[in-house]
Amino acid sequence: MKKQLISFVLYSLILASCGKLNRLSEEDYSWMPYNGDETLVFKSSTGEIDSIFLIKKDTLLAYPEAQSINGVKYEEVAVFCNHYRQDNQNVGRSYYLFKVQKAKDNRAELVFDLSTKGNKFYRLLPVKIYSLRKESPVSLETSFGKYNDIYIIYPDDNAKDFYQLSNFVTKLYWSKSQGLIRFDKKDGVFWELSR
Repeated sequence: MKKQLISFVLYSLILASCGKLNRLSEEDYSWMPYNGDETLVFKSSTGEIDSIFLIKKDTLLAYPEAQSINGVKYEEVAVFCNHYRQDNQNVGRSYYLFKVQKAKDNRAELVFDLSTKGNKFYRLLPVKIYSLRKESPVSLETSFGKYNDIYIIYPDDNAKDFYQLSNFVTKLYWSKSQGLIRFDKKDGVFWELSR
């Protein structure tokens, strides 16, 4: 009887430790426009050039509830890059530029981490894809091309404490099919994807 009880308890613990996995759907994956080996070259309205070197795209499993016995795991696809850091620390270190992730509520989210020479996009909360689906994409014509699937992404309210910083980016122009097309700084300077 004691062996059966121990076996039952162990079996129950094993089943309980198998938490839920929230996977990305094909529609969720369609928000990832990058292959992971591109070089994004941006030209500013003042004539400066800056590049972001994409080095890898990877699908990962995140464990935000790792301490929980029956925690929810979620899938994310991220594109990693080397970008210049304004503070010259960790130059050449790999960061993610963008990722699509499934959240605990099983809804997909977009996460942005733009940090280039003198520019930083401060958005602390992810963008919910379902909220973007409620909006109609806009058209944007830059000096280098025309795009018809642009979503404008703004910093969230939590980023207001960073507004006084000179590198503050006020908005991203995100193409669902092409990725980051343009970003604007608070000083009026904007950067456009040139290739």
